Amino acid sequence: MERNVLTVLVFTALSSVAQGNSAHMSRNYTLEFGDIPGGHIPSFMLFRRLQHYDKRIRPNFAVSRIWVEVQLYVSSISSVSEASMDYILNFYLRQRWNDPRLSYTDFKSSLTLGTSTLAEIWIPDISFKNGKGAAYREGGDHNTLLRISPQGDILLSQKVALLLSCPMDFRMFPFDTQSCGIQMESYGHTTEELVLEWAEPPMEIDLSIRLPEFELKQWGTRRCDNMVLTGNYSCTEAYFKLVRRFGYYLIQAYIPSILLVIISWLTFWINPDVVPARISLGITTVLTSTTLTAFSHGSTPRNSYIRAIDIWMLACSVFVFAALVEFSVSHYIFRRQTKFSRIVRRVFCRNKFPSTSNQPPQQVPAAGTTPETSYINPSNPQLVNGQLQPRARMTQEDVSKLHQNFARRMDIISRFLFPGLFFFFNSVYWLVYSTAYDA
Repeated sequence: MERNVLTVLVFTALSSVAQGNSAHMSRNYTLEFGDIPGGHIPSFMLFRRLQHYDKRIRPNFAVSRIWVEVQLYVSSISSVSEASMDYILNFYLRQRWNDPRLSYTDFKSSLTLGTSTLAEIWIPDISFKNGKGAAYREGGDHNTLLRISPQGDILLSQKVALLLSCPMDFRMFPFDTQSCGIQMESYGHTTEELVLEWAEPPMEIDLSIRLPEFELKQWGTRRCDNMVLTGNYSCTEAYFKLVRRFGYYLIQAYIPSILLVIISWLTFWINPDVVPARISLGITTVLTSTTLTAFSHGSTPRNSYIRAIDIWMLACSVFVFAALVEFSVSHYIFRRQTKFSRIVRRVFCRNKFPSTSNQPPQQVPAAGTTPETSYINPSNPQLVNGQLQPRARMTQEDVSKLHQNFARRMDIISRFLFPGLFFFFNSVYWLVYSTAYDA
């Protein structure tokens, strides 16, 4: 009996506590709701508006076209790929338009609603014309803002990360400037129904954006309206001017190729008969030049036109190959034992090694001269006392010395000719491309 009485008392106490908490909570809710003008809950007001709302029909249907203002805040630009011609853009897209069906008068402040409301109202069908897809999935669901004013003005702000295509031209590579952008257009509404326009200011850029290979030099907006078979569609475009930093290529390609060309000139100071040294040096420089040329093609797609770095690498390869060819020619001449043509002998051996003459001695009148005033004409057979004398026949040793002197003279001329031509090429190359460089 006592146990039953104790149970009744405990149950009665718990019921009293529960009723007190309920009354306290009711008083708190009454205070919170009473702070709202008109004593209404904003979500209830919007719910009443949405009960007769048809999201399939755009605002101002059959009355006038709707104007949608767009605005961008770019937070980052990354992963600019020359091989696939695309880049990743992280930005906040803000859209503003007016929908009279969502206006209200019993609440003076704007309403900030959750993302679930987007499924119940009409929103612009904006598509990204040059988009390749989402770059990656955003972490968390809090990346959308929806705000409605009493006049029916709607603000929709979304955080977006997109992989966008960027057509590139590499004729000036690595002194090139690329223009990448984002194009937004209405997918289903023509300009007679919906018009996209830029808000003021149209675009904002995070000034802390840093790219490893490019410099963000300039940005702006423009229109890109598109006329197709189904009609004329409104389009807006934001573009970014990216200037390449060529410091990496200066260190990895240009300076090594300059040093490689200079090393190939060392063969001109080696004796033509030292074949192993000159051959090993020449072949090594040619192979290294080929490797550098292959490296310069690794960062860009396979294009059919010539780039600026291709001209440089081709010229350096020509200089290196020409040094190897010069050694081959000079070594061939150095080892030659037979005579060359008469023209070569006249140019390189005049008054040094007389050629053979089969003409018999002839008497030549020497009017006005005496044996004491006779002389030797360098370009004619010897004239001694008025008689033509045959010149001495060249020996094999004389021919060998002639060719050795010729080969050494080729190396001496090449020591000055090759650096002079390379310096001239550098002057023209850097003058042309430095003036066209936008950095």
